Amino acid sequence: MDHPEEATPTLYPRILVFIYALFFPIIGGVILLSINLKKLKRHMSILWLFIGFLLFESVHLKWIMEDGLSIWTFFLPVGLGAIFLIFPIWDVLLKGTNTYKRKGVWVPLIVMLLIWVPLMLINFFKLAD
Repeated sequence: MDHPEEATPTLYPRILVFIYALFFPIIGGVILLSINLKKLKRHMSILWLFIGFLLFESVHLKWIMEDGLSIWTFFLPVGLGAIFLIFPIWDVLLKGTNTYKRKGVWVPLIVMLLIWVPLMLINFFKLAD
């Protein structure tokens, strides 16, 4: 006998995907969303998600190479990509998954801190020299 609690998947929440997409420019959100899709056994969706990511990043990097690195060429596409990832893409790829249990956010947040804090310290001490 199936219990509804057993059938309800445990997924990373939309807001965490958004935060990861901002702090690990797009790829972080793509990875968390892929983990959700793997949990739901939507393997073709993972493939299409990564193809979309590669296309997005190739256009983004081409723009940076042509116009140079600036707030507009880096942060604007990353912000728009993160928003696009959690609304239309999330809604399409997770269609039919209206209810889910929120997967713990501590492990991804700790991983993010373990990556970002050393990078910020290295950058700080490099600037201090």
